[in-house]
Amino acid sequence: MQKKNWTNEDLQKLSQMREQRVPTPEIAAALGRSVRAVDTATYALRKGGKAQPQTSATVEADEPRADYWQKRAKTAEHALHENEMKREAVDVLIEQAHELAPKSYQPLDWSVDRLLKKTTSRPQSAVLMLSDTHIGQVVDPDETLGVGAYNFGLFLRRLKRLERSVFSILQDHTTTQVPEIVVAMLGDMLHGNLQHSVEAGQTNTLFDQFYCAGHALAQFLQRLTTIAPVRVHTAVGNHTRWGHQKKMPTDNRYSNADQFLYAYIQALTRDIPAIQFNLDRQPFALFEVQGHQFFAGHGDHLRGGDRILGIPSHAFGRNVATHSQLASRTGRNVPEYYLFGHLHRSITLPHVNGEILVNGGFAGIDGYGLAEAFNSTPPTQRFFLMHEKFGRSACYDLRLDFGDIEAHDYSLPDAIFTCQ
Repeated sequence: MQKKNWTNEDLQKLSQMREQRVPTPEIAAALGRSVRAVDTATYALRKGGKAQPQTSATVEADEPRADYWQKRAKTAEHALHENEMKREAVDVLIEQAHELAPKSYQPLDWSVDRLLKKTTSRPQSAVLMLSDTHIGQVVDPDETLGVGAYNFGLFLRRLKRLERSVFSILQDHTTTQVPEIVVAMLGDMLHGNLQHSVEAGQTNTLFDQFYCAGHALAQFLQRLTTIAPVRVHTAVGNHTRWGHQKKMPTDNRYSNADQFLYAYIQALTRDIPAIQFNLDRQPFALFEVQGHQFFAGHGDHLRGGDRILGIPSHAFGRNVATHSQLASRTGRNVPEYYLFGHLHRSITLPHVNGEILVNGGFAGIDGYGLAEAFNSTPPTQRFFLMHEKFGRSACYDLRLDFGDIEAHDYSLPDAIFTCQ
């Protein structure tokens, strides 16, 4: 059937109604045409031509070659029409989008007062993973390609850098209220008198390590209380086992130089009500932060994995599975966050109920790591915030070696200070 031609009067009315932003269905009703016909005519007007009906060529029935070419022409005509309609649809949709958005939004005038206004959101607790300080260890740059260096003086500077970083984050970069700082001390705080399961000569005696570390860390915790109350949870490391022990014991694991250090720090801070110590005798500490369950251990039981990435994946999986079952059996909450040290590198791994977080160390690369081809990482410690509803929020890997050239203000009694 032949289509109805568009007259000049029809096209003029169509153009006027388009300029007046009349919706396409109303235009079609006013002109007595279909919506498709109106869209086709609109496209033709934009191209500067007129909409004409499509007519099919006629051929004689007795011309078989003409029949063939007529089919080919219809096929080409159909393809061309489909292509034109796709372009028309895009034009129509763009035009209708502009009709539906008669105005655009304007930039907001953000005032300085509004930007600096403190938020009224829920408070978040701060968690500091403090481990692998290896106080008493000495790393000579001449034995580590010039990239490794560590001694008691550098420990004090790096501890000061850690203190400054925590203060900067909680005072200058955090708008939420922080009701407490939870410090998870995860072991190997002292270097001990062992060198990876083999007895070695001590550069600094155990007493020097113990005494110097106690006073420095007590002052560190004391200063944190000027921001918020401090809650300490502890686990002992493997470097601080007694010299005759070739491996960590399964019984009385807590009988360890780290445990004596924790008790000494607790005694040095006993007159500071804002510091609460929780000395665990079991191999790991269990505690809650903002209603979330934590598991904290040193991590020397996590063996295997590759030395390049240093991730004992299967050991992590066994630990999570075992303690999830143990928690269910004893009626405790299943741990959501697992905190470990020992590996001297920052690692974050997910599990079905939360995360596994591994802390860095203070010393950085040393002779053992270099000789055994362990992938070296810079000295870091982990610090993050905990939200009651959302769990771990902001997380920081704090670089400690940036403080190597800075001064510290920790003081130790001169009468017995010999740790270098």
